[in-house]
Amino acid sequence: MFQKLANNPKTAPLLADAEFMNKLQRLRTNPNDVGLEMQDPRFLQVMSVLLGIDMQFGAPPGAGQQGAGGAREAEEEDVEMPDARPPPKYEEKKPEPEPEPETEEDKAAKEAKAKADEEKKKGTEFYKKRKFDEAIEHYNKAWETHKDIVYLTNLGAAKFEKGDYQGAIESCQQAVEYGREILADFKLIAK
Repeated sequence: MFQKLANNPKTAPLLADAEFMNKLQRLRTNPNDVGLEMQDPRFLQVMSVLLGIDMQFGAPPGAGQQGAGGAREAEEEDVEMPDARPPPKYEEKKPEPEPEPETEEDKAAKEAKAKADEEKKKGTEFYKKRKFDEAIEHYNKAWETHKDIVYLTNLGAAKFEKGDYQGAIESCQQAVEYGREILADFKLIAK
């Protein structure tokens, strides 16, 4: 170890310092104390020579030569490096396309759906009160206003609770047939 340090021009002058040599001898007998001595830049230099790596990454220029009394041969300058990535370019937000004007058919369909949903809501309120005749009446109005499988399944449920099992079966079969006609989701048909 000492031979390697003596052969290196950076660490050879450090071996002449008696205090530094005592610290090295102490570390040689008790290597667990190396963490205490790593604050000294001279030890970083010794470790870099012994390990064969450069450990000057965090030290200020000339810190390794401080104890030896010499100055660096070639003073390194900080060179400003350009950013590796160009700054992000912010794209201008494209204006959202305006929605197409609704046709008369679309408006009529929305109004019919809203009226049918209102009838369904009334039917559901009667269903909860166990007034099945009134619920059936409102579910029928909802189906006549706007064709939707949900209205038929609710109608079937109201007829079932009333005890009209044949009517419940017919409503559910009608819902299945209509669902297949319009290629509805199987989850809706399964209800």
